[in-house]
Amino acid sequence: MTGKGVCWTTRNLDEGKSKKILEERLASLCKKAYELFILCDVKVSIISFTPGETDNFTWPSLTEANEIVNNYLACPEKKRQYKLVEHEMFLQFIVNDREKEIRELEKMIEEKEMENLFNQLAEERKRFNEFDVCDIKGLLNLFNDKRAKLDQMEMQLSGNVANEIGANDNNTGE
Repeated sequence: MTGKGVCWTTRNLDEGKSKKILEERLASLCKKAYELFILCDVKVSIISFTPGETDNFTWPSLTEANEIVNNYLACPEKKRQYKLVEHEMFLQFIVNDREKEIRELEKMIEEKEMENLFNQLAEERKRFNEFDVCDIKGLLNLFNDKRAKLDQMEMQLSGNVANEIGANDNNTGE
């Protein structure tokens, strides 16, 4: 038996050993196909042709394999292409997700660095003239973000105060 990731060729083996290895691999493949069928609720069929032989191997049965292939071929080409998952497209989705995660992490790191610079400036550990242009731009963005958050909190607070004053006026009038 071969280990995971190792693929031995059967071309130079005698016919009996080669046939036994093929049967083992087909049995393993059928087991995986059955797992896909059960776990993912998809129609799975295996059709194997051996060169030089007239019979073929089909799983789960010849009639079910024919039915699955015919159903697939009956679908319009556009629908077949939509259902078909290409490895390259799958990998591109993964790359896009990772790039998004990286951008979010970079943004978070930059915000933390700017907060650290702001704290150094506020605690007088650094002077303003010691910062370079990128640091100053980052600090300006941080100030703008903090100002926007403060303005939002002020609006919420003034709305809450107005609601409480209105509720108190209603209570005193009763």
